[in-house]
Amino acid sequence: MSRLQHVRVSFRKQGFMRLLHARISRLEKGLVEISASNRPELSQQDGFVHAGVMATLADNAAGYATLSLLPPGSRVLAVEFKLSFIRPAVGQAIRARGKVRKLGKTIALCEIEVETSRHRKWVSCAWGSETVYCDIVKSKNQPVAPSERPYSRQT
Repeated sequence: MSRLQHVRVSFRKQGFMRLLHARISRLEKGLVEISASNRPELSQQDGFVHAGVMATLADNAAGYATLSLLPPGSRVLAVEFKLSFIRPAVGQAIRARGKVRKLGKTIALCEIEVETSRHRKWVSCAWGSETVYCDIVKSKNQPVAPSERPYSRQT
């Protein structure tokens, strides 16, 4: 399985992405866009796309952008992310982009952005960064041993 196929297989396993009717709309090494059609179920009380929806799409885009650079069988997990909301999110569609800026041995740093489509134009609504932990396989289906992971507790 290729790295990009691994991303698609992992994405299909996410029930929450199905709940949002989200899909991968762009997939390249180190860059992922996840899109969803806007609908009333995704709104907050004033009709804007809920911040939780934007954060979820951004988090997944960063994670999958990172996963696209790792060997199949690897896993990723968000360590932290910061998302600044620039303007209210309104429009027919929403998309989040994650782009890996730095990939280290166990940590990746990603840039994240959320946009909405209004009148066939994409407008930025939120921007931020995410730190992603990388659980990298050494060889085919061989995860890194717990003793070799950073921050693992030895007993």
